[in-house]
Amino acid sequence: MAKDDKRKRCEEVNKDMISSLPNVIIGHILSFLPTKDALCTCILSKSWRELWRSLPNFDFDDRTSKSKIIFGNFMDRFFYVHNSRENSITKFRLRVHGNYPSSRLSQWIDAAIKDNIEELILWIPLLTHVPLPRRVFSCEKLVVLNLSYGIAIDLLGVGVRFSCLKVLHLEGLPMLDDLASIEKLLAGSPVLEELKIEHEYCQSRNALRVCSSSLKRLTIRFTRIRYYRKDPGCRALTLDTPNLELLILTDFVSEELNMQQLPCSLVEASISVAFTHFFIIQLDSYIDMAVQFLRLIMPIVRILRLCGTTMRILSNAVRKKLPCFEDLPNFQNLTRLEIEASGDCRWMVLHEILKCSVKLEVFILYKDKAKDTPKWRSLVCLNSSAIPKWRNPEFAPRCMRSSLKVIECVDFEGDFSEIEMAEYFIKNALVLEKMAIRFGWGMTHNSKERVAKRLSGCQIGSEACRITFSSP
Repeated sequence: MAKDDKRKRCEEVNKDMISSLPNVIIGHILSFLPTKDALCTCILSKSWRELWRSLPNFDFDDRTSKSKIIFGNFMDRFFYVHNSRENSITKFRLRVHGNYPSSRLSQWIDAAIKDNIEELILWIPLLTHVPLPRRVFSCEKLVVLNLSYGIAIDLLGVGVRFSCLKVLHLEGLPMLDDLASIEKLLAGSPVLEELKIEHEYCQSRNALRVCSSSLKRLTIRFTRIRYYRKDPGCRALTLDTPNLELLILTDFVSEELNMQQLPCSLVEASISVAFTHFFIIQLDSYIDMAVQFLRLIMPIVRILRLCGTTMRILSNAVRKKLPCFEDLPNFQNLTRLEIEASGDCRWMVLHEILKCSVKLEVFILYKDKAKDTPKWRSLVCLNSSAIPKWRNPEFAPRCMRSSLKVIECVDFEGDFSEIEMAEYFIKNALVLEKMAIRFGWGMTHNSKERVAKRLSGCQIGSEACRITFSSP
């Protein structure tokens, strides 16, 4: 009897529970596997041979194949068999790096797109020109659309009906030079929540208006432009997004920045703007425009990052004593501030910004590596000989006395101004809980020890403060 009980228990433990499940459920489980692994399950048994046909999600990347030829032949066979299946693909992702004929890529994409598709992600090499099937724009169940580089979009005479689209990413597409097409996409997406537009070397343009009452997350990245001297007018970017919660703006192309309706729900913003040599407007006018744009979001935003190029613009406003930088409004809701700065230009603006940050809790200072600034640009910055060193303000900002709890200095290089600044924060931040110094790559072991010894031994304004040091 004992042996029989043991045998029964073993049979229960080793019972094939998965195969007894309905095919729909098994297909759902397989959809969470990488597509290549899910398709390999057809060799497990005869009953599994056709299960892949019920998969709703497919994710193809030619980097997972031994060769581009093998991948291309596999895709041809896959879609030949797929055309006979009853179930439609709901999620389709295609990322290719090899050189395939445009007609071949078009066939793959066209075969994947059905009326029930909900997520479409296409990454095609930049030099390829693959027309996107026009019937995509009538896929009313589409929720996510992500298109990059070699995809060509032609909206001439096409109606856009994206009644369910919530996420739209457009990166490096030729159609991004056609502002009317962008605005047409937005007009046909009434429930859009996330929009990302990234474009380098875009054609010269005049005005782009991003209008959406449903938009919550917006990323715009215009870093370079093909400039023609006979281009008429001034390039402008207008945001008409009253319910925006996240704004990531990197714009070295627009000469005007406008906000049509104030986004009172704005939680987080990252601003990177720059004045370049081909702008029609004068430097002082551009600085005034950039500061006015910042002033609009100051009373609202809770998390703010000011990138290196923006800090240089603000530094010029202080150096030139422009009226736009006087009597700045308070950051009424700001609790986290991140500043990216190069050299000592940050000191000119830092005092004023901290003075306005009455509820600040976390302050992070990054060393500007100028990675996003094209080398060919004539970005206006201060004359290094005129740059002042760190000077302690006459009065400590209100946040240092009542709310500032965490300070981080990233890529700390240990120059005299940085050390004086760190000492000032340690001495005057009365509720500070953590002062983190993250050393830069170039610092020697002896320099790190010297800095750590000096800062650890200075007067501390908060008994709860911990000073930490770390290396990359």
